[in-house]
Amino acid sequence: MQNNIKAIIVEDVKKYHTVIETFLEELAPHVKVIAKATSLVKAKEYITSLAPHLVFLDIQFDEEGKTAFDLLKELSEQKKLDFQIIIITAFDQTEYYNEAFNYGALHFLTKPIDKAKLKQAIDRVSNTIQPLSDNQVFSQFLQIHEQFHLSKPINKIVIEALNFTEVVLLDNIVYFEASGRYTYIYLINSQLKPICSSTNIGEYEKKLSNNVDFFRVHRNLIVNTNYILRFSKKDRSFILPEPFEKQYASKDRFKDFLKFLDDKDNSSSD
Repeated sequence: MQNNIKAIIVEDVKKYHTVIETFLEELAPHVKVIAKATSLVKAKEYITSLAPHLVFLDIQFDEEGKTAFDLLKELSEQKKLDFQIIIITAFDQTEYYNEAFNYGALHFLTKPIDKAKLKQAIDRVSNTIQPLSDNQVFSQFLQIHEQFHLSKPINKIVIEALNFTEVVLLDNIVYFEASGRYTYIYLINSQLKPICSSTNIGEYEKKLSNNVDFFRVHRNLIVNTNYILRFSKKDRSFILPEPFEKQYASKDRFKDFLKFLDDKDNSSSD
């Protein structure tokens, strides 16, 4: 039996209060909503007085002219930032926050809220319900805030492995290889022992869509082109550093790969 988790919902659109509560009753009855707020002012009052384990937190609060970052900054200064956070974000912000969350351990949901993703986030919180320190929570959210406002380059990726959530430097990844519904991620220093991820390769392609170094050369293979030592137009093969084996591109993707290399070279010479 899981211990009860005290939760507060902070969301300026009331219908999402109902959506979250309804989903929680079905998926996670051990999560008890002890308060709901539609403003950051009220949220701060509830958080400081009720000491929740978990806060569902929207980003934008237009009527107050503030964001969740303003609230977390105040709570950090008062040493009250000792709870888990599940961020709620709109679809037009997804690109920013998907990338930002590659940095760390916060959880997030996009609107409209997907039931399966909510369950996944709750499970992660339940497994790590011990409070985070003020510095941990605030530094993680600071990275999100900076990513949104400064568009800092992303050099890490979160990999949902079978036993752990791994945070990996993109520069260390040689290639992603699909195997059924799993993806194996090979690292330059892994000695051919890949990370096995339950996320399919198509999702990794989406995450890497703005990265100029990775290219999907085959439906089962995404390669970090920085690790291609040479390639053959005759058999569409790629030579990677030892001990990695030769890899191959599909016929339809090889032409796109050559164009990709030209575009990459042109952009780097500008």
